[in-house]
Amino acid sequence: MPIKWSAVKVSETVDEIEELMNSIRPTLWRMREKAEELRGIPNLPGYIDQPTVTMTSKVDNFNGYIKGYIERIRDHIPKDALEEERKALEYGRQQSLI
Repeated sequence: MPIKWSAVKVSETVDEIEELMNSIRPTLWRMREKAEELRGIPNLPGYIDQPTVTMTSKVDNFNGYIKGYIERIRDHIPKDALEEERKALEYGRQQSLI
C-alpha cells in the first residue's frame, strides 16, 4: 500500500532540523562550558551547584535526544518510497491521456 504523505518532504524537513541543531550545537557547548566554569567558583553552595550540574546534564541529554529523534524519523521513512518519489520528482510526472 502506497504511503499518502511525502517521504521526500519528510526527509528534507528532517535534514533542515539537523542543520538547525548543528548550528546551535556550538552555543549549547558554550553554555555547558560556562556552567562548568560556574561550578569552579570557590565556596559555591550546594543550592547553586546542584542546578548547575542538572543544567550541564540537560544540555548533554538534549543533544542526544534530538540526534536520536532525527535518526528514528529517518529510520521510519520507507526507503523504497523515498527513492521512488525522488525519481518521480526528478523525471516529472506525466499525465495519462487515457
